[in-house]
Amino acid sequence: MKKSLLFHIGFWGFLWLMLGFSFFRFETTTESLRLAALVVFPMAIPVYIHDYIFDYFFIKKQYILYLVLTVPLVIFFGYIIDQMQHFIEPEGDSETYGAILFFMILFTGARYLRIGTQQRMKIVEEEEKRIKVEMELKELEAKQAYAELDLLKSQVNPHFLFNSLNSIYSLILARSDIAGDVVLKLSDLMRYLLESSRKRKVLVKHELEFLKNYIDLEKIRLARKLTMSSMFEGDFDGKIISPMLLIPFIENCFKHGIGVNYSENLIEINIKINDRFLYLETSNRIAPRRLNPHQKKTGTGIENVKRRLNLLYPKRHDLHIKQTETKYFVKLKLEL
Repeated sequence: MKKSLLFHIGFWGFLWLMLGFSFFRFETTTESLRLAALVVFPMAIPVYIHDYIFDYFFIKKQYILYLVLTVPLVIFFGYIIDQMQHFIEPEGDSETYGAILFFMILFTGARYLRIGTQQRMKIVEEEEKRIKVEMELKELEAKQAYAELDLLKSQVNPHFLFNSLNSIYSLILARSDIAGDVVLKLSDLMRYLLESSRKRKVLVKHELEFLKNYIDLEKIRLARKLTMSSMFEGDFDGKIISPMLLIPFIENCFKHGIGVNYSENLIEINIKINDRFLYLETSNRIAPRRLNPHQKKTGTGIENVKRRLNLLYPKRHDLHIKQTETKYFVKLKLEL
């Protein structure tokens, strides 16, 4: 309301002063302003009436009614204002009808220009607010995602440690002469685990060294109970990955693939880097003692890594898990 009032005062005040300045070379300052007021301010009545007619008929595309009302308006007030000006200033000469049309067009154009500018400013302001809200929402979502990732990653650590300690326990019972070396190897793994848990990304080559060491530990523990092939190929230098992302798939092979029938304990693990993509393929025989119809649900580790993949690499990974009666397959394509 205040801005609208300022616009109307400013519009008529500006025209009055501009017209008054144009009279300065012929009249005194006071007389110039008086003559300008005589020309400008009487125009306000027909201008505001026309403004109402314009909004009510022209904007609604009722052009004939608009002309029917506007033409008599110009003629009537043109005559009235002309007579008034001649009465006050008998020697003056004016073009009242043309002036009324000019003021009508000028005022309506200025008003709609102001409205358009306000609308544009409002749109810009709303867009800025929307962008700010979206950024705050994205920041909140990112914080929530990182909090969830930290929780998921923290769940990997005790799971891995539990399995590793079981391996050492088995080695101590079966082959105590290499248990010390295994403990040292495990300490290296745990050191990497603790260091990587504080990082969002690690080098792929360090992560693969960690996986190789874990596989070596399992091969030592299982010895002749396992037939295994593993392959790591490609250019790993300079590539980065989220830490502890692949280990659940590797652990799963040993957890579910080792049974009492040693000849059937077959595990294959292949990891390949091609350009910016990492490919992981694993397969393992499902040990008969694992084939329980009441335990079809995927383990916590696999569900954990699925969630982490969705959070860390949305639309940048392709995971396929297939299970038959005797074998379990994993294929992962990951864009680094």
